[in-house]
Amino acid sequence: MLKARTNHTSAILNGEIYVIGDAVEVERYDPYNKSWCAISPALKYVSNFAAASCLGKLYLVGSCAVKYNALTLQCYNPVQDLWSVITSPFIPKYLSAPRCATLRGLIYLIGDNTKKVYMYNPEANIWQKVAGCGAGHNHPLRDLGELFPPRQQPTTIPLHLLPPGASTPSPSCPLIPWLY
Repeated sequence: MLKARTNHTSAILNGEIYVIGDAVEVERYDPYNKSWCAISPALKYVSNFAAASCLGKLYLVGSCAVKYNALTLQCYNPVQDLWSVITSPFIPKYLSAPRCATLRGLIYLIGDNTKKVYMYNPEANIWQKVAGCGAGHNHPLRDLGELFPPRQQPTTIPLHLLPPGASTPSPSCPLIPWLY
């Protein structure tokens, strides 16, 4: 990397690795050329955040953990090398240690201070709650899907994707394990 970082995250977009954290500066690694380059900086500093690529763009959701601010959603368009802040109805309030993953054009978001799972639809620009994870995650949660209890091997957390308003899985809602 061009800059040493702490408290950072990464996401893959169009075969390139994007790294952000510890500042608003963002770097991109091109594995074909084996080189790093700086891209446009994010618009807002975040220290409690997650990143995911979806539909050809990079999404950064988070807040400044020290102040427990409400979450903000930032979007990077690699074609224009441009960041924007997205205002979206029903964006979740503060989440501790948020983690997100993309599946079928939707971004799923969890935090270790809630049992809720949130889903963001970039095309409709709307957040909604989907089925919860059952038990709270607390400290051992590592990204969506892998749980590392003390002195045990990683196990996968199954997550049911349910239609809005549903309370239990049905045959039309298959069990989907999160893979990392």
